[in-house]
Amino acid sequence: MADIRRYGFVIDPARCIDCRACLVACRAQWQVPAGSTRIWVHTTGVQGTFPDLSQQFVPTQCHHCSNAPCVEACPTGATYRRPDGLIMIDEKACIGCGLCVNACPYDARFFNPEKGVAEKCSACYTRVDRGEMPACVATCVGGARLFGDLNDSESTVSKALVGRKVQRLINEIDTQPNTFYLEPVDPDSPGWPRAKDPTPAETFWQKVAVPGTKLFIGAALVGQAVAFAKQLWSGENEFEE
Repeated sequence: MADIRRYGFVIDPARCIDCRACLVACRAQWQVPAGSTRIWVHTTGVQGTFPDLSQQFVPTQCHHCSNAPCVEACPTGATYRRPDGLIMIDEKACIGCGLCVNACPYDARFFNPEKGVAEKCSACYTRVDRGEMPACVATCVGGARLFGDLNDSESTVSKALVGRKVQRLINEIDTQPNTFYLEPVDPDSPGWPRAKDPTPAETFWQKVAVPGTKLFIGAALVGQAVAFAKQLWSGENEFEE
């Protein structure tokens, strides 16, 4: 067992029956507002010709990437990566700018208008820290969603990957997602989730505008600190006089 944990998901689409118990459990666990969701179940639609028909359901959520664009896009450090690999959002530090939402190639984030912050799957870190499974994994009746330490050869996810063909959703920029899909039936079907490629505008925004925004916010904070220090110093001088 490795000393450093690297948490991740293993998804077996062949086991998903689209019961949506995972979505209900996630919504109850995190009080997700109506009209939004932290996790999804995609469908490839009915495939084949009668009577040889098939349909596949594909669970997905935040992929907790090792090279996460959302972390780079966040100007305040509200989005960060834990040592165990989970990508988190510090709601106290989030200013609701939405840069991380646009940066995610999986559309795994949304803006929560009730809280005024970005929100996404956090792998139920409060449960994980207690030694429990995320709510979606714990309630999956088919065992389609698995979660665990990818660095531990004895973990459920590591054992599930042994000898199996796997696929990760990556685009032209490998975000190193920590979600692995087992032997997809038809990864080229229209319903199969994909990592979207960044548009030229998004590339410009991430390479130029985001660093500029970070610099602006940093300068503003420094300016506020300097102004506060001057005010404090002026007040002390007046008190001495």
